[in-house]
Amino acid sequence: MNRIPHSRPTLGRAEANAVRRVLRSGMLVGGPEVCAFERAAARALGGGAAVAVNSGSAALHVALAALGIGAKDTVLLPSYVCAAVLNAVRYVGARVALCDIDPATFNVSTETVRRAWSGRVRAVIVPHMFGGAAPVREIASLGAPVIEDCAMAIGGRAANRPTGAHGRIAIGSFYVTKMLTTGQGGVAVTRDRILARRMSDLVQYDNREDYRVRYNYPLTALGAALGRVQLSRLGGFVRARRRIARAYDRAFAPLPLTRPVEQAGARHAYYRYVVRLGEPARRIGRRMMTRGVEAKPPVFRPLHRYLGLPSRSFPGTEEADRFALSIPCYPTLSNRAVSRVIRVLSEEL
Repeated sequence: MNRIPHSRPTLGRAEANAVRRVLRSGMLVGGPEVCAFERAAARALGGGAAVAVNSGSAALHVALAALGIGAKDTVLLPSYVCAAVLNAVRYVGARVALCDIDPATFNVSTETVRRAWSGRVRAVIVPHMFGGAAPVREIASLGAPVIEDCAMAIGGRAANRPTGAHGRIAIGSFYVTKMLTTGQGGVAVTRDRILARRMSDLVQYDNREDYRVRYNYPLTALGAALGRVQLSRLGGFVRARRRIARAYDRAFAPLPLTRPVEQAGARHAYYRYVVRLGEPARRIGRRMMTRGVEAKPPVFRPLHRYLGLPSRSFPGTEEADRFALSIPCYPTLSNRAVSRVIRVLSEEL
């Protein structure tokens, strides 16, 4: 029996041709390929100027550094997110404040952010978890600049605009499992010209008249060429994911689980199709794996556990960690595979 993987990139002849074109050119770093990718990525994330980098972590790092965040500052972020977000805050030496999430959406809410707020907060990182929109505009009204983390949500919409259009800076990640891929890669986008210049200055360290700490973060032209093709296909990727999500919605309606929520005025990108179960998700995931369907909790470990903070302060995160299960949802998933995922999860419940 063939295993249905949890994630799989969608690659084809156009991507291969684009990479071959760059190889023939001999210009493997920088140049017009990267500039064209930056323009396309900026459009996808709501407009402005983009700086392409070699990972989503690098994008978060240069965003925080461009905002001037340092050792005396606090950055607020959710506990229910991958460790890469925490790492970026540590890179700039800032203090970390964690907030809880709304377990119905898996996102931060204005209330969970407000409860964790202090006078030292200089920036808030707001991820759109699994492709569903978080309330960025409302959180921005609290007074600190928002870095809108679109690593899971490029191609989605929030408040009738593209995700990425509401924060001070938006970042994207193009790792091989993400909505689209450059192999490894990321981008930071802003409509603030001063911030754009600062971020651009940080990602190339060589041939400079002055010295300051800069980073070796550029995206290769090979990755940019791959990403340009992927961006041109993004609308189709999102439509395919939403079509699979609708099939899951119909099939799972009678089952004892909670399906993903799509907020008013938003369009869920369904980077992950995450359900909340009435029993431990890891146990169901292990049983599904023995039947050839890879399903797993979508966040490996909440950040508050890494930092030794009390679980009672993060009830929404603890609920999500125990009961959230992510099942396969990506454009190359066939109708037959979708039916098999539905059958296996339904029988296990």
